[in-house]
Formats: sequence, C-alpha cells, structure tokens
Amino acid sequence: MWTHIASASSEGNQLDLYERNGVYMIRADGWELMNGAYHASEDQLGRLAGLLPSASHPAILVGGLGLGYTLASLLQTLHKRLWPARPRITVAERSGAVLRWFGSYINPRLAATLPSGVRLIERDVVAYLGVDRRWDVIVLDVDNGPEALSTPGNAVLYGEHGLARCRDSLAPSGHLLLWTGCEDLNFVERARAAGFSVTRQSIPLPNRSDQAHVLYVLSREPLSSADRDRVSLDG
Repeated sequence: MWTHIASASSEGNQLDLYERNGVYMIRADGWELMNGAYHASEDQLGRLAGLLPSASHPAILVGGLGLGYTLASLLQTLHKRLWPARPRITVAERSGAVLRWFGSYINPRLAATLPSGVRLIERDVVAYLGVDRRWDVIVLDVDNGPEALSTPGNAVLYGEHGLARCRDSLAPSGHLLLWTGCEDLNFVERARAAGFSVTRQSIPLPNRSDQAHVLYVLSREPLSSADRDRVSLDG
C-alpha cells in the first residue's frame, strides 16, 4: 500500500507524493503522473541524452525533473563517456514542490552530490527555448508527452510553433528527446513538418504487456544507420 508523504499546490494543480518500500510516486489532481516502479523508459531517456551528443563539452537542457531517474541515468552515461570533461546540464522543473521533494525524500544523496556543471532550477523549460541558445540535446520529460494531462499549457511544446522553437534552440547537429506515454503518429507528422528527422524506441512496461512508453528522438540532421543501431532506435 502506498503511504502519503506530502502535498503541495503547483499552478492550480494538487500534487501528492507517495512512498512504498522506498519507491516514490507523484499524483497530479489524482492522476498518476510518475511512478518509480516503472522507470525503465526514464533510464533509457537519460542514456540516450548522454550517448547522442557529439560535442566534447555538451550543453544539455532537461525539461522536467520528476523523480530524477532521467537525470541520474544521464549523469551515469556522461560519466562513462566524458568525465571529467564537465558537460553543462540545466534541469528546468516548474514545480518547486517537486524540487524540494527530490532533495528531501526521493533522492537526497544525488541532490547533495550533483557535479558543479549541473543546475536544478525552478522554471518552465519554455523559458530556455530561443534562437540565441544552442543546446546539443534538449530532453522534454514533462506531463504525459504530446497529450498534456496535468498542465494544458504544456501542449504548446508539441505544436507547430513549439517544435520550431525547439529546433531553433538546438545546435546544427542537435537532438530533441521526448518521453511519451504512448505512440502519437500525429505528433510524428508535426515533427517532420517542422524539419526534424524522427526516430523512436518503444519501452514495454513490466507486467503490462499491452502498454509501452515511447521515446522520440527528433534530430536536426538525420541519424546514420550506425548511430541508430548504436543507441537501439527504430526509423
């Protein structure tokens, strides 16, 4: 049984933190927003974000901290590849409650030992999208992907103008990575119309054979077949 740990209001949403056997879950207005019992897709999202950039000192923007699995996997992957090259990582989390819970309950050890190049800030990731920035990788792990369930304003990220802003914010060989709760072919069409090359990976949920999370990789330049194979992406 899940034990209720804390509650907070965030931009009109009621957020609740639960714990069970050391695993955490966050609900938004009663909807399960993130569950640490199923984090294989977040682990893979962080791994892709660490493997894809070709720059020796990549600049990476992560939209959404959540339970921190994506960030932890990203740091582990970069450590294996680059440390002590010190990539620059900015994690923009719009909920101050989620940031506090991460440091107090969810993963205080990681929160206390983040490398100097990593910043966790209370801000909407949209504020970091603009033509004057050149991120090597942008990771969007907010809400439920293109179907914005908890915060309707998140939908702007996945529309025509939002995708264009993301593309303009990337370095010439940059990548936009997205976590989604399910396949969305309409989103794929919009991404291609915005000038992205689209690859994907499906991550089945354990004990839920009929469900899978989907990771989309939107690239300014098409990935080679060797790169797709290296990171296990479908066309």
